[in-house]
Amino acid sequence: MRIMSLSNTFNKIMVCLALVCALHILCSIPLKAAGAASSINTEGQELRKILVVYSTEQGEPDDSVRILDLVLGHFTADLVFVSDDQVTEEAIRDSTHVVYYGKVSRSLPEQCRQLLTAYRGPLLVIGENIEQLAGRFSFLEVLGKTEINKVSKDASSYQLLDQNYPAIQVLLRQGEAVYQGWRGEYSIPLLSVHEGDAYFATPNLDAPFIHFLGEGLYSFFDEKHKGERLAYIRLEDVHPFSDPNLVKEAGEYLADKQIPFMIAVIPVYTNQDTHAQYRLKDKPEMVEVLRDLQARGASIILHGYTHQYRSSETGEGFEFWDVENNIPISGPPDSVIEVKRRHHFSSEAQYEAYLRDRLEFQESYTRERLEKGIQELTELGLYPLGFEAPHYTMSLEGYRWVSEYFTYLLGQTQLGNEDWHHMSTAPYVTSPSFLGGMTLLPETVGYYDPESLTPIGDFAEKLEQMSFIEDGMIGMFYHPYLGVKGLRDMIAYAEEIPGLRWIDMKTLEHRKSEKFSAVDRSDRPYTGDSFFSKLAEFWEAGTVQKVLWIVTAVVTFMVIAFLLYTLRIRLSLRKQLFEERRNHG
Repeated sequence: MRIMSLSNTFNKIMVCLALVCALHILCSIPLKAAGAASSINTEGQELRKILVVYSTEQGEPDDSVRILDLVLGHFTADLVFVSDDQVTEEAIRDSTHVVYYGKVSRSLPEQCRQLLTAYRGPLLVIGENIEQLAGRFSFLEVLGKTEINKVSKDASSYQLLDQNYPAIQVLLRQGEAVYQGWRGEYSIPLLSVHEGDAYFATPNLDAPFIHFLGEGLYSFFDEKHKGERLAYIRLEDVHPFSDPNLVKEAGEYLADKQIPFMIAVIPVYTNQDTHAQYRLKDKPEMVEVLRDLQARGASIILHGYTHQYRSSETGEGFEFWDVENNIPISGPPDSVIEVKRRHHFSSEAQYEAYLRDRLEFQESYTRERLEKGIQELTELGLYPLGFEAPHYTMSLEGYRWVSEYFTYLLGQTQLGNEDWHHMSTAPYVTSPSFLGGMTLLPETVGYYDPESLTPIGDFAEKLEQMSFIEDGMIGMFYHPYLGVKGLRDMIAYAEEIPGLRWIDMKTLEHRKSEKFSAVDRSDRPYTGDSFFSKLAEFWEAGTVQKVLWIVTAVVTFMVIAFLLYTLRIRLSLRKQLFEERRNHG
Protein backbone atom coordinates (compact mmCIF):
# COMPACT_ATOMS: atom_id res chain seq x y z
CA MET A 1 0.00 0.00 0.00
CA ARG A 2 2.84 2.34 0.86
CA ILE A 3 4.48 1.71 -2.51
CA MET A 4 1.17 2.32 -4.33
CA SER A 5 0.71 5.59 -2.45
CA LEU A 6 4.20 6.72 -3.37
CA SER A 7 3.57 5.76 -6.98
CA ASN A 8 0.35 7.79 -7.15
CA THR A 9 2.10 10.77 -5.59
CA PHE A 10 4.94 10.43 -8.08
CA ASN A 11 2.48 10.38 -11.02
CA LYS A 12 0.77 13.53 -9.77
CA ILE A 13 4.08 15.30 -9.44
CA MET A 14 5.07 14.27 -12.98
CA VAL A 15 1.79 15.65 -14.33
CA CYS A 16 2.43 18.94 -12.55
CA LEU A 17 5.95 19.01 -13.93
CA ALA A 18 4.65 18.43 -17.46
CA LEU A 19 2.14 21.29 -17.08
CA VAL A 20 4.82 23.65 -15.77
CA CYS A 21 7.18 22.73 -18.61
CA ALA A 22 4.41 23.16 -21.18
CA LEU A 23 3.60 26.59 -19.76
CA HIS A 24 7.29 27.47 -19.90
CA ILE A 25 7.50 26.41 -23.56
CA LEU A 26 4.34 28.29 -24.52
CA CYS A 27 5.63 31.46 -22.89
CA SER A 28 9.04 31.06 -24.51
CA ILE A 29 7.86 30.48 -28.09
CA PRO A 30 6.45 33.97 -28.76
CA LEU A 31 9.56 35.64 -27.33
CA LYS A 32 11.98 33.53 -29.34
CA ALA A 33 9.89 33.78 -32.48
CA ALA A 34 9.84 37.54 -32.15
CA GLY A 35 13.56 37.58 -31.62
CA ALA A 36 14.21 35.45 -34.68
CA ALA A 37 11.82 36.93 -37.17
CA SER A 38 10.55 40.30 -36.01
CA SER A 39 10.08 42.74 -38.85
CA ILE A 40 9.43 46.47 -39.00
CA ASN A 41 8.61 46.60 -42.70
CA THR A 42 5.17 47.51 -43.95
CA GLU A 43 2.88 44.61 -44.70
CA GLY A 44 2.09 44.01 -48.36
CA GLN A 45 5.29 45.55 -49.70
CA GLU A 46 5.98 42.54 -51.88
CA LEU A 47 2.69 43.07 -53.69
CA ARG A 48 3.57 46.56 -54.95
CA LYS A 49 5.69 47.45 -57.95
CA ILE A 50 6.04 51.20 -58.28
CA LEU A 51 7.18 53.03 -61.39
CA VAL A 52 8.41 56.60 -60.84
CA VAL A 53 8.49 58.89 -63.87
CA TYR A 54 10.33 62.16 -63.28
CA SER A 55 10.96 65.48 -65.01
CA THR A 56 14.19 67.11 -63.78
CA GLU A 57 16.46 69.79 -65.18
CA GLN A 58 19.14 67.36 -66.38
CA GLY A 59 16.85 64.43 -67.09
CA GLU A 60 18.67 62.40 -64.41
CA PRO A 61 17.75 61.37 -60.87
CA ASP A 62 18.70 64.23 -58.51
CA ASP A 63 18.46 64.91 -54.79
CA SER A 64 14.69 65.43 -54.92
CA VAL A 65 14.16 62.14 -56.75
CA ARG A 66 16.15 60.36 -54.06
CA ILE A 67 14.02 62.01 -51.37
CA LEU A 68 11.03 60.56 -53.17
CA ASP A 69 12.87 57.24 -53.14
CA LEU A 70 13.16 57.57 -49.35
CA VAL A 71 9.42 57.88 -48.72
CA LEU A 72 8.30 55.35 -51.34
CA GLY A 73 10.79 52.80 -49.97
CA HIS A 74 8.54 52.44 -46.93
CA PHE A 75 5.81 50.91 -49.09
CA THR A 76 7.80 48.66 -51.41
CA ALA A 77 11.28 47.43 -52.22
CA ASP A 78 10.38 47.19 -55.92
CA LEU A 79 11.00 50.69 -57.27
CA VAL A 80 11.88 51.66 -60.84
CA PHE A 81 12.86 55.23 -61.84
CA VAL A 82 12.73 56.53 -65.43
CA SER A 83 12.83 60.01 -66.97
CA ASP A 84 9.76 61.30 -68.80
CA ASP A 85 11.38 60.71 -72.20
CA GLN A 86 12.31 57.10 -71.38
CA VAL A 87 9.01 55.71 -70.09
CA THR A 88 7.68 52.74 -72.04
CA GLU A 89 4.34 50.98 -72.34
CA GLU A 90 5.87 47.80 -70.92
CA ALA A 91 7.14 49.58 -67.80
CA ILE A 92 3.73 51.14 -67.22
CA ARG A 93 1.89 47.86 -67.78
CA ASP A 94 4.05 45.93 -65.30
CA SER A 95 3.47 48.42 -62.45
CA THR A 96 0.86 48.24 -59.70
CA HIS A 97 1.25 51.99 -59.02
CA VAL A 98 2.71 54.88 -60.99
CA VAL A 99 4.10 58.13 -59.58
CA TYR A 100 4.88 61.13 -61.77
CA TYR A 101 7.16 63.76 -60.25
CA GLY A 102 7.33 67.10 -62.02
CA LYS A 103 10.19 68.96 -60.39
CA VAL A 104 10.40 71.44 -63.29
CA SER A 105 7.78 72.87 -65.59
CA ARG A 106 8.21 71.51 -69.08
CA SER A 107 6.24 70.14 -72.02
CA LEU A 108 5.91 66.40 -71.49
CA PRO A 109 6.73 64.06 -74.40
CA GLU A 110 3.58 62.94 -76.15
CA GLN A 111 4.17 59.28 -75.36
CA CYS A 112 4.60 60.06 -71.68
CA ARG A 113 1.31 62.01 -71.57
CA GLN A 114 -0.57 59.28 -73.36
CA LEU A 115 0.81 56.47 -71.21
CA LEU A 116 0.12 58.27 -67.94
CA THR A 117 -3.38 59.25 -69.00
CA ALA A 118 -4.26 55.75 -70.21
CA TYR A 119 -2.75 53.90 -67.24
CA ARG A 120 -5.53 52.01 -65.44
CA GLY A 121 -3.90 51.69 -62.03
CA PRO A 122 -3.51 54.29 -59.26
CA LEU A 123 -1.56 57.38 -60.37
CA LEU A 124 0.03 59.98 -58.10
CA VAL A 125 1.23 63.28 -59.58
CA ILE A 126 3.58 65.53 -57.61
CA GLY A 127 4.36 69.14 -58.46
CA GLU A 128 4.46 70.65 -61.94
CA ASN A 129 2.76 69.76 -65.26
CA ILE A 130 -0.51 68.48 -63.79
CA GLU A 131 -2.45 70.54 -66.35
CA GLN A 132 -1.01 68.38 -69.14
CA LEU A 133 -2.82 65.39 -67.62
CA ALA A 134 -6.18 67.16 -67.45
CA GLY A 135 -7.95 64.23 -69.09
CA ARG A 136 -6.93 62.00 -66.19
CA PHE A 137 -7.29 64.63 -63.46
CA SER A 138 -10.59 66.22 -64.43
CA PHE A 139 -11.62 66.15 -60.75
CA LEU A 140 -9.50 69.27 -60.17
CA GLU A 141 -8.72 72.54 -61.95
CA VAL A 142 -5.34 74.31 -61.90
CA LEU A 143 -5.73 78.01 -61.02
CA GLY A 144 -2.09 79.13 -60.83
CA LYS A 145 0.70 79.63 -58.29
CA THR A 146 0.29 80.67 -54.66
CA GLU A 147 2.08 80.48 -51.31
CA ILE A 148 1.22 78.76 -48.04
CA ASN A 149 2.46 79.16 -44.44
CA LYS A 150 0.34 76.56 -42.62
CA VAL A 151 -0.77 72.97 -43.26
CA SER A 152 -3.71 71.18 -41.69
CA LYS A 153 -5.14 67.66 -41.67
CA ASP A 154 -8.44 68.58 -40.01
CA ALA A 155 -10.01 71.42 -38.11
CA SER A 156 -8.07 70.65 -34.92
CA SER A 157 -4.68 69.61 -36.30
CA TYR A 158 -2.35 71.99 -38.11
CA GLN A 159 1.33 72.85 -38.40
CA LEU A 160 2.73 76.34 -38.86
CA LEU A 161 5.54 76.64 -41.42
CA ASP A 162 8.66 78.71 -40.81
CA GLN A 163 8.12 80.80 -43.97
CA ASN A 164 5.91 81.17 -47.02
CA TYR A 165 6.35 78.25 -49.42
CA PRO A 166 5.25 78.18 -53.07
CA ALA A 167 2.44 75.82 -54.02
CA ILE A 168 0.14 75.18 -56.97
CA GLN A 169 -3.39 76.37 -56.41
CA VAL A 170 -6.08 73.96 -57.55
CA LEU A 171 -9.84 73.87 -57.28
CA LEU A 172 -11.13 70.48 -56.16
CA ARG A 173 -14.29 69.49 -58.05
CA GLN A 174 -14.52 65.95 -56.68
CA GLY A 175 -12.70 63.81 -54.14
CA GLU A 176 -11.24 65.01 -50.86
CA ALA A 177 -8.29 66.98 -49.58
CA VAL A 178 -6.18 64.90 -47.19
CA TYR A 179 -4.08 67.99 -46.44
CA GLN A 180 -4.92 71.67 -46.79
CA GLY A 181 -2.36 74.41 -47.32
CA TRP A 182 -3.21 77.82 -45.84
CA ARG A 183 -2.27 81.44 -46.28
CA GLY A 184 -4.18 83.50 -43.81
CA GLU A 185 -7.85 82.54 -44.00
CA TYR A 186 -7.60 81.03 -47.48
CA SER A 187 -6.85 77.38 -48.10
CA ILE A 188 -5.96 75.18 -51.05
CA PRO A 189 -5.89 71.39 -51.33
CA LEU A 190 -2.26 70.32 -50.74
CA LEU A 191 -2.91 66.61 -51.21
CA SER A 192 -6.05 65.60 -53.11
CA VAL A 193 -7.33 62.05 -53.69
CA HIS A 194 -10.12 60.77 -55.91
CA GLU A 195 -10.90 57.20 -56.98
CA GLY A 196 -7.34 55.93 -56.61
CA ASP A 197 -5.59 58.96 -58.11
CA ALA A 198 -3.86 61.67 -56.09
CA TYR A 199 -2.18 65.05 -56.54
CA PHE A 200 0.42 66.72 -54.27
CA ALA A 201 0.41 70.43 -55.08
CA THR A 202 4.11 71.31 -54.72
CA PRO A 203 7.38 69.98 -56.17
CA ASN A 204 9.11 70.83 -52.86
CA LEU A 205 10.13 67.58 -51.15
CA ASP A 206 12.31 69.09 -48.44
CA ALA A 207 11.17 68.97 -44.81
CA PRO A 208 8.44 69.42 -43.72
CA PHE A 209 6.75 68.64 -47.07
CA ILE A 210 8.41 65.23 -47.20
CA HIS A 211 6.51 64.43 -43.99
CA PHE A 212 3.17 65.56 -45.40
CA LEU A 213 3.67 63.56 -48.56
CA GLY A 214 4.97 60.61 -46.57
CA GLU A 215 1.81 60.29 -44.54
CA GLY A 216 -0.39 61.14 -47.50
CA LEU A 217 0.97 58.07 -49.28
CA TYR A 218 -1.02 55.93 -46.85
CA SER A 219 -4.18 57.25 -48.51
CA PHE A 220 -2.76 56.73 -51.99
CA PHE A 221 -1.78 53.13 -51.26
CA ASP A 222 -5.01 52.56 -49.34
CA GLU A 223 -3.03 51.37 -46.34
CA LYS A 224 -4.22 51.74 -42.78
CA HIS A 225 -2.10 53.21 -40.02
CA LYS A 226 -0.89 50.78 -37.37
CA GLY A 227 -1.63 53.12 -34.50
CA GLU A 228 1.90 52.97 -33.10
CA ARG A 229 5.03 55.06 -33.27
CA LEU A 230 8.34 53.28 -33.51
CA ALA A 231 11.14 54.95 -31.57
CA TYR A 232 14.80 54.51 -30.82
CA ILE A 233 17.44 56.18 -28.68
CA ARG A 234 21.13 56.05 -29.59
CA LEU A 235 24.05 56.84 -27.29
CA GLU A 236 26.37 58.67 -29.66
CA ASP A 237 30.14 58.90 -30.30
CA VAL A 238 31.40 56.38 -27.74
CA HIS A 239 35.13 55.84 -28.28
CA PRO A 240 38.21 54.71 -26.29
CA PHE A 241 38.58 58.09 -24.57
CA SER A 242 34.91 58.37 -23.56
CA ASP A 243 34.26 58.40 -19.82
CA PRO A 244 33.17 54.82 -19.00
CA ASN A 245 31.29 55.97 -15.90
CA LEU A 246 29.14 58.39 -17.88
CA VAL A 247 28.46 55.79 -20.59
CA LYS A 248 27.55 53.27 -17.89
CA GLU A 249 25.25 55.75 -16.14
CA ALA A 250 23.36 56.58 -19.34
CA GLY A 251 23.11 52.96 -20.44
CA GLU A 252 22.00 51.67 -17.05
CA TYR A 253 19.33 54.36 -16.83
CA LEU A 254 17.82 53.10 -20.10
CA ALA A 255 18.28 49.43 -19.17
CA ASP A 256 16.61 49.95 -15.80
CA LYS A 257 13.61 51.44 -17.61
CA GLN A 258 13.63 48.37 -19.92
CA ILE A 259 14.15 50.58 -22.97
CA PRO A 260 16.14 48.88 -25.76
CA PHE A 261 18.85 51.26 -26.92
CA MET A 262 21.81 51.55 -29.26
CA ILE A 263 25.41 52.57 -28.70
CA ALA A 264 27.27 54.11 -31.64
CA VAL A 265 30.87 52.95 -31.10
CA ILE A 266 34.09 54.24 -32.69
CA PRO A 267 36.78 51.57 -32.13
CA VAL A 268 39.82 53.84 -32.59
CA TYR A 269 40.49 57.33 -31.23
CA THR A 270 42.94 59.52 -33.15
CA ASN A 271 44.63 62.51 -31.53
CA GLN A 272 44.39 65.39 -34.00
CA ASP A 273 47.70 66.92 -32.88
CA THR A 274 50.00 63.91 -32.50
CA HIS A 275 48.06 61.57 -34.82
CA ALA A 276 48.57 58.85 -32.19
CA GLN A 277 45.87 56.18 -32.22
CA TYR A 278 44.29 54.54 -29.18
CA ARG A 279 42.22 51.37 -29.56
CA LEU A 280 39.23 50.27 -27.60
CA LYS A 281 41.03 47.08 -26.56
CA ASP A 282 43.53 49.27 -24.68
CA LYS A 283 40.69 50.54 -22.45
CA PRO A 284 39.50 47.45 -20.54
CA GLU A 285 37.18 49.44 -18.29
CA MET A 286 35.29 50.82 -21.29
CA VAL A 287 35.15 47.38 -22.91
CA GLU A 288 33.66 45.93 -19.72
CA VAL A 289 31.00 48.67 -19.62
CA LEU A 290 30.04 48.06 -23.26
CA ARG A 291 29.87 44.29 -22.77
CA ASP A 292 27.67 44.69 -19.69
CA LEU A 293 25.33 47.11 -21.45
CA GLN A 294 25.19 44.84 -24.49
CA ALA A 295 24.12 42.01 -22.19
CA ARG A 296 21.44 44.26 -20.70
CA GLY A 297 19.84 45.13 -24.02
CA ALA A 298 22.10 47.55 -25.86
CA SER A 299 22.69 47.03 -29.58
CA ILE A 300 26.15 48.02 -30.80
CA ILE A 301 26.36 50.24 -33.90
CA LEU A 302 29.58 50.71 -35.88
CA HIS A 303 30.04 54.48 -36.14
CA GLY A 304 33.03 54.47 -38.46
CA TYR A 305 36.50 53.24 -37.62
CA THR A 306 38.14 56.50 -36.50
CA HIS A 307 35.36 59.05 -37.25
CA GLN A 308 37.94 61.34 -38.86
CA TYR A 309 39.80 61.77 -42.13
CA ARG A 310 42.71 64.18 -42.23
CA SER A 311 43.89 65.88 -39.02
CA SER A 312 40.49 66.24 -37.41
CA GLU A 313 39.62 64.87 -33.99
CA THR A 314 37.77 61.59 -33.61
CA GLY A 315 34.06 62.27 -33.21
CA GLU A 316 34.36 65.70 -34.82
CA GLY A 317 35.81 64.94 -38.23
CA PHE A 318 34.42 63.14 -41.24
CA GLU A 319 35.66 59.72 -42.34
CA PHE A 320 33.95 58.68 -45.56
CA TRP A 321 33.82 62.08 -47.25
CA ASP A 322 36.54 64.58 -48.21
CA VAL A 323 34.98 67.72 -46.74
CA GLU A 324 37.91 69.95 -47.72
CA ASN A 325 37.23 69.29 -51.41
CA ASN A 326 33.55 68.30 -50.95
CA ILE A 327 34.06 65.09 -52.93
CA PRO A 328 34.04 61.35 -52.17
CA ILE A 329 37.25 59.97 -50.65
CA SER A 330 39.82 59.75 -53.46
CA GLY A 331 43.22 59.59 -51.76
CA PRO A 332 45.05 58.84 -48.49
CA PRO A 333 44.23 61.11 -45.52
CA ASP A 334 47.71 62.67 -45.48
CA SER A 335 47.82 63.47 -49.19
CA VAL A 336 47.02 66.64 -51.10
CA ILE A 337 44.06 65.90 -53.37
CA GLU A 338 43.98 67.72 -56.70
CA VAL A 339 40.45 67.61 -58.07
CA LYS A 340 40.48 67.32 -61.86
CA ARG A 341 37.67 67.87 -64.35
CA ARG A 342 37.14 66.79 -67.93
CA HIS A 343 39.03 69.77 -69.37
CA HIS A 344 42.22 68.67 -67.58
CA PHE A 345 42.48 65.64 -69.89
CA SER A 346 43.18 65.41 -73.58
CA SER A 347 40.72 62.56 -74.11
CA GLU A 348 37.55 61.10 -72.67
CA ALA A 349 39.35 57.79 -72.12
CA GLN A 350 41.95 59.44 -69.87
CA TYR A 351 39.25 61.17 -67.86
CA GLU A 352 37.31 57.90 -67.43
CA ALA A 353 40.49 56.14 -66.29
CA TYR A 354 41.05 58.91 -63.72
CA LEU A 355 37.49 58.47 -62.38
CA ARG A 356 37.94 54.68 -62.18
CA ASP A 357 41.15 55.08 -60.16
CA ARG A 358 39.38 57.38 -57.70
CA LEU A 359 36.47 54.97 -57.36
CA GLU A 360 38.78 51.99 -56.82
CA PHE A 361 40.64 53.82 -54.05
CA GLN A 362 37.36 54.87 -52.43
CA GLU A 363 36.14 51.27 -52.42
CA SER A 364 39.33 49.79 -50.95
CA TYR A 365 39.49 52.57 -48.33
CA THR A 366 35.81 52.10 -47.35
CA ARG A 367 35.96 48.32 -47.16
CA GLU A 368 39.21 48.37 -45.17
CA ARG A 369 37.75 50.70 -42.54
CA LEU A 370 34.50 48.75 -42.31
CA GLU A 371 36.30 45.45 -41.91
CA LYS A 372 38.82 46.79 -39.39
CA GLY A 373 36.03 48.32 -37.34
CA ILE A 374 34.01 45.11 -37.38
CA GLN A 375 37.06 43.00 -36.51
CA GLU A 376 38.18 45.14 -33.59
CA LEU A 377 34.70 45.14 -32.08
CA THR A 378 33.94 41.45 -32.55
CA GLU A 379 37.31 40.43 -31.09
CA LEU A 380 36.17 42.18 -27.92
CA GLY A 381 32.82 40.37 -27.88
CA LEU A 382 30.93 43.40 -29.22
CA TYR A 383 28.77 42.65 -32.25
CA PRO A 384 27.62 45.64 -34.36
CA LEU A 385 24.09 45.22 -35.68
CA GLY A 386 24.01 48.35 -37.83
CA PHE A 387 26.09 51.14 -39.32
CA GLU A 388 26.04 54.90 -38.88
CA ALA A 389 28.21 56.98 -41.20
CA PRO A 390 30.08 59.76 -39.36
CA HIS A 391 28.08 62.96 -39.80
CA TYR A 392 25.78 60.89 -42.09
CA THR A 393 28.11 61.58 -45.03
CA MET A 394 28.92 58.94 -47.62
CA SER A 395 28.79 58.56 -51.39
CA LEU A 396 26.04 56.60 -53.12
CA GLU A 397 28.59 53.91 -54.00
CA GLY A 398 29.61 53.80 -50.34
CA TYR A 399 26.08 52.86 -49.31
CA ARG A 400 26.14 49.90 -51.69
CA TRP A 401 29.43 48.66 -50.21
CA VAL A 402 28.12 49.06 -46.66
CA SER A 403 25.02 47.04 -47.61
CA GLU A 404 27.27 44.00 -48.12
CA TYR A 405 28.07 44.08 -44.39
CA PHE A 406 24.98 45.48 -42.68
CA THR A 407 21.20 45.30 -43.01
CA TYR A 408 20.45 48.52 -41.12
CA LEU A 409 21.64 52.10 -41.56
CA LEU A 410 21.08 54.66 -38.80
CA GLY A 411 20.41 58.38 -39.05
CA GLN A 412 20.07 60.41 -42.24
CA THR A 413 21.30 59.84 -45.78
CA GLN A 414 23.43 61.87 -48.15
CA LEU A 415 21.50 62.33 -51.38
CA GLY A 416 24.27 62.43 -53.98
CA ASN A 417 27.96 62.66 -54.79
CA GLU A 418 28.10 66.40 -55.42
CA ASP A 419 27.60 68.08 -52.04
CA TRP A 420 27.57 66.52 -48.57
CA HIS A 421 25.22 69.24 -47.29
CA HIS A 422 22.40 67.72 -49.34
CA MET A 423 20.99 65.10 -47.03
CA SER A 424 17.58 64.03 -45.86
CA THR A 425 15.69 61.42 -43.94
CA ALA A 426 12.26 59.79 -44.01
CA PRO A 427 9.41 60.11 -41.51
CA TYR A 428 9.36 56.35 -41.06
CA VAL A 429 11.37 53.16 -41.54
CA THR A 430 12.22 52.75 -45.22
CA SER A 431 14.30 50.78 -47.73
CA PRO A 432 15.05 53.15 -50.62
CA SER A 433 16.62 51.69 -53.72
CA PHE A 434 19.82 53.76 -53.48
CA LEU A 435 20.79 52.08 -50.19
CA GLY A 436 21.45 48.78 -51.93
CA GLY A 437 18.97 46.78 -49.86
CA MET A 438 19.67 48.36 -46.46
CA THR A 439 16.82 49.54 -44.25
CA LEU A 440 17.07 53.06 -42.86
CA LEU A 441 16.13 53.64 -39.23
CA PRO A 442 15.79 57.40 -39.59
CA GLU A 443 16.81 60.06 -37.11
CA THR A 444 13.87 62.47 -37.08
CA VAL A 445 13.84 64.52 -33.87
CA GLY A 446 17.52 65.24 -33.37
CA TYR A 447 19.38 65.32 -30.07
CA TYR A 448 19.97 67.22 -26.85
CA ASP A 449 21.95 70.23 -28.05
CA PRO A 450 24.07 71.75 -25.25
CA GLU A 451 24.78 74.79 -27.45
CA SER A 452 21.11 75.77 -27.37
CA LEU A 453 19.64 77.99 -24.65
CA THR A 454 16.55 75.76 -24.62
CA PRO A 455 17.70 72.24 -25.62
CA ILE A 456 14.68 70.43 -24.19
CA GLY A 457 12.31 73.03 -25.65
CA ASP A 458 13.86 72.50 -29.08
CA PHE A 459 13.55 68.74 -28.70
CA ALA A 460 9.92 69.00 -27.57
CA GLU A 461 9.11 71.15 -30.60
CA LYS A 462 10.54 68.52 -32.96
CA LEU A 463 8.56 65.83 -31.17
CA GLU A 464 5.40 67.86 -31.66
CA GLN A 465 6.14 68.22 -35.38
CA MET A 466 6.61 64.46 -35.75
CA SER A 467 3.47 63.74 -33.72
CA PHE A 468 1.61 65.52 -36.52
CA ILE A 469 2.49 62.48 -38.64
CA GLU A 470 0.66 59.27 -37.75
CA ASP A 471 2.94 56.23 -37.42
CA GLY A 472 5.97 58.51 -37.77
CA MET A 473 9.36 57.35 -36.48
CA ILE A 474 10.75 59.01 -33.35
CA GLY A 475 14.51 58.64 -33.87
CA MET A 476 16.89 60.46 -31.51
CA PHE A 477 20.39 60.35 -30.05
CA TYR A 478 22.22 61.56 -26.96
CA HIS A 479 25.87 62.19 -26.05
CA PRO A 480 26.70 60.41 -22.76
CA TYR A 481 29.40 62.94 -21.83
CA LEU A 482 26.58 65.39 -21.01
CA GLY A 483 25.52 63.36 -17.99
CA VAL A 484 22.22 61.58 -17.52
CA LYS A 485 19.92 64.51 -16.66
CA GLY A 486 19.32 65.61 -20.25
CA LEU A 487 18.68 62.00 -21.24
CA ARG A 488 16.04 61.67 -18.53
CA ASP A 489 14.31 64.81 -19.82
CA MET A 490 14.32 63.55 -23.41
CA ILE A 491 12.89 60.17 -22.47
CA ALA A 492 10.22 61.78 -20.28
CA TYR A 493 8.98 63.88 -23.20
CA ALA A 494 9.14 60.98 -25.66
CA GLU A 495 7.16 58.65 -23.40
CA GLU A 496 4.24 61.07 -23.41
CA ILE A 497 3.60 60.18 -27.06
CA PRO A 498 0.71 57.68 -27.33
CA GLY A 499 1.47 54.30 -28.88
CA LEU A 500 5.26 54.60 -28.53
CA ARG A 501 7.16 51.34 -29.17
CA TRP A 502 10.93 51.20 -28.75
CA ILE A 503 12.86 49.31 -31.44
CA ASP A 504 15.08 46.48 -30.28
CA MET A 505 17.60 45.80 -33.05
CA LYS A 506 18.33 42.37 -31.62
CA THR A 507 14.83 41.22 -32.53
CA LEU A 508 14.95 42.48 -36.13
CA GLU A 509 15.64 40.38 -39.18
CA HIS A 510 19.23 40.57 -40.43
CA ARG A 511 20.25 39.37 -43.87
CA LYS A 512 22.99 36.79 -44.04
CA SER A 513 26.20 38.54 -44.99
CA GLU A 514 29.19 36.86 -46.63
CA LYS A 515 31.33 39.81 -45.56
CA PHE A 516 30.29 39.88 -41.91
CA SER A 517 28.98 36.68 -40.36
CA ALA A 518 28.77 38.21 -36.87
CA VAL A 519 25.71 40.22 -37.91
CA ASP A 520 23.77 36.96 -37.85
CA ARG A 521 25.00 36.00 -34.38
CA SER A 522 23.81 36.72 -30.89
CA ASP A 523 24.85 39.79 -28.96
CA ARG A 524 27.40 37.62 -27.11
CA PRO A 525 29.93 35.04 -28.32
CA TYR A 526 28.64 31.50 -28.80
CA THR A 527 29.82 29.31 -25.90
CA GLY A 528 27.85 26.15 -26.57
CA ASP A 529 25.52 24.66 -23.99
CA SER A 530 27.86 25.26 -21.09
CA PHE A 531 26.69 26.04 -17.58
CA PHE A 532 27.85 29.65 -17.96
CA SER A 533 25.96 30.18 -21.23
CA LYS A 534 22.78 28.84 -19.62
CA LEU A 535 23.38 31.06 -16.62
CA ALA A 536 23.77 34.09 -18.93
CA GLU A 537 20.58 33.11 -20.75
CA PHE A 538 18.72 32.93 -17.44
CA TRP A 539 20.12 36.27 -16.25
CA GLU A 540 19.03 38.09 -19.44
CA ALA A 541 15.54 36.55 -19.48
CA GLY A 542 12.46 38.56 -18.60
CA THR A 543 10.67 38.38 -15.23
CA VAL A 544 8.06 35.86 -16.38
CA GLN A 545 10.75 33.67 -17.92
CA LYS A 546 12.82 33.79 -14.74
CA VAL A 547 9.84 32.77 -12.58
CA LEU A 548 9.06 29.86 -14.89
CA TRP A 549 12.69 28.74 -14.89
CA ILE A 550 12.75 28.86 -11.08
CA VAL A 551 9.47 26.93 -10.76
CA THR A 552 10.74 24.35 -13.24
CA ALA A 553 14.02 24.03 -11.35
CA VAL A 554 12.24 23.60 -8.00
CA VAL A 555 9.84 20.98 -9.35
CA THR A 556 12.71 19.15 -11.07
CA PHE A 557 14.66 19.12 -7.81
CA MET A 558 11.60 17.77 -5.94
CA VAL A 559 11.10 15.02 -8.51
CA ILE A 560 14.76 13.98 -8.32
CA ALA A 561 14.61 14.00 -4.52
CA PHE A 562 11.42 11.97 -4.62
CA LEU A 563 12.94 9.43 -7.00
CA LEU A 564 15.97 9.06 -4.75
CA TYR A 565 13.69 8.68 -1.73
CA THR A 566 11.58 6.06 -3.55
CA LEU A 567 14.68 4.18 -4.60
CA ARG A 568 15.91 4.19 -1.02
CA ILE A 569 12.56 2.87 0.26
CA ARG A 570 12.53 0.13 -2.38
CA LEU A 571 16.07 -0.95 -1.51
CA SER A 572 15.19 -0.93 2.19
CA LEU A 573 12.07 -3.06 1.59
CA ARG A 574 14.00 -5.50 -0.55
CA LYS A 575 16.66 -5.82 2.15
CA GLN A 576 13.97 -6.35 4.79
CA LEU A 577 12.22 -8.99 2.65
CA PHE A 578 15.50 -10.80 2.04
CA GLU A 579 16.28 -10.91 5.77
CA GLU A 580 12.77 -12.21 6.57
CA ARG A 581 13.11 -14.97 4.01
CA ARG A 582 16.55 -15.92 5.37
CA ASN A 583 15.32 -15.96 8.97
CA HIS A 584 12.16 -17.95 8.25
CA GLY A 585 13.69 -20.24 5.69
